[in-house]
Amino acid sequence: MKKVASKKSRKLGKFALPDGSEVFGELRLKGRNSTLKLRLEGTNHQPKIPRLIHGQLHDLSKVSCIQCICTFWGNSGAMDEERYCHADVFPHFVTIGSQHLQPDQPSIKAVHFTVTDISSIFYDFDAFGHVIDSKPLIENVVKSNNIDREIAVGGMPLITYFTGKREIISVDTVIGRISVNHCPSYNMGGPNGVFIKNKIMVTVTPVTPVAFDDCIELTMTVVRFLTLLAGRKQGVKSVCLDIADESVQPHAPLHLSWSFAPQGYKKNDKSVEVPHPGDIPLDAVHRPEEFATALKDWVVRDSTWRIARARYNECLRQGNSYDTNRLIAAANMFDLLPKEAVPIAPEMSTELVAAQTQCRTIFKSLRGIERDSIMNALGRMGKPSLTTKVLHRGDIVARHLGHKFPELTLVLKTSVKCRNYFVHGGSDNFNYAAIEPLMSFLTDALEFTFAASDLIEAGWDANS
Repeated sequence: MKKVASKKSRKLGKFALPDGSEVFGELRLKGRNSTLKLRLEGTNHQPKIPRLIHGQLHDLSKVSCIQCICTFWGNSGAMDEERYCHADVFPHFVTIGSQHLQPDQPSIKAVHFTVTDISSIFYDFDAFGHVIDSKPLIENVVKSNNIDREIAVGGMPLITYFTGKREIISVDTVIGRISVNHCPSYNMGGPNGVFIKNKIMVTVTPVTPVAFDDCIELTMTVVRFLTLLAGRKQGVKSVCLDIADESVQPHAPLHLSWSFAPQGYKKNDKSVEVPHPGDIPLDAVHRPEEFATALKDWVVRDSTWRIARARYNECLRQGNSYDTNRLIAAANMFDLLPKEAVPIAPEMSTELVAAQTQCRTIFKSLRGIERDSIMNALGRMGKPSLTTKVLHRGDIVARHLGHKFPELTLVLKTSVKCRNYFVHGGSDNFNYAAIEPLMSFLTDALEFTFAASDLIEAGWDANS
């Protein structure tokens, strides 16, 4: 039986085209299967679909479809000499709220979102609770509502609470203020009971309002940091944008539907364990100063570390799935580090520089793959090797955690040899058959060294 799209995902309204006309449309928000279906009258030609489409739904909400791509169009049959065509449009992003979004204008003053393991990363256990012995308090609690009728009190009362402290942490960084807050919701109670539910939200407030693409980049910077803390991929959810437009009242945020938002693990997915709060390296609740210091430094370095950190995140997204490509990627991300994160190679002697120059002159006039290989090797002379870079990052970890990983250097050397085996081929001094059962272990060692050295440099007290 064909499934019918839920009412929440189907939104009807009118949408504006570049020629100034308004057409009927049906917007379906279903993540990567999101679609805007447009009905265009009086045309037999494929319509020109703009990258940005504004519309208004039947409930008067204003919609902005951003980075649109036409995926299908077709003509209908004729009736009484009237024709129309329909177009299917895929929007990468959709905002819905009290106003349209102009993505090229620096109008976004804050972005709010949450991630998959937010409650483990920011484990503020004492913010919510219940009173163990409620008997001495229940009468005063009931009377405090000033209800003009008598409320009977029994012998087994229950009192639950939220302490009222919404802010978990707030840190000023070079990209703006990054804060984390409790956002509780509750009902008024009744015969069906009463509840307090909570959602922890991250807010990034840039120094000055930013355009849409910059807002997404700021969001992903923070997501990469939270992924590092959680140790597994994080899904991004409940994204809202605050717009710096004083003419719009009230200042309700725009809800953002992100078609290709990073996806986390589902609740019933047992392939990767949910991180325990005790395993999170930084504790924003009980060690806020350390957390703030690490976050500030980590964000400062992100402009030069971004590519390497993104590769690390891609490795984590594979969960407990290991193959040769993941090991190669885990080793290669050390080659993507900026020069200040790796050792400086010793200066070459005059004789060695002269030999390098002569060899370049000899091979430059030749042609072929072998010539290119040698020219590349000559270009790497005087620069730190991959093994040197990996061991340098390993030394940072060893200085703080060497007593727990006494053989880390040997493991990292073996990991790079294994990577070289897959990239350059076998050698007489490397027995891959003996190493093959340890592939996942070697991969984990590389990823751990990358992440731990990054956090230690940022200010993490690894022994705390």
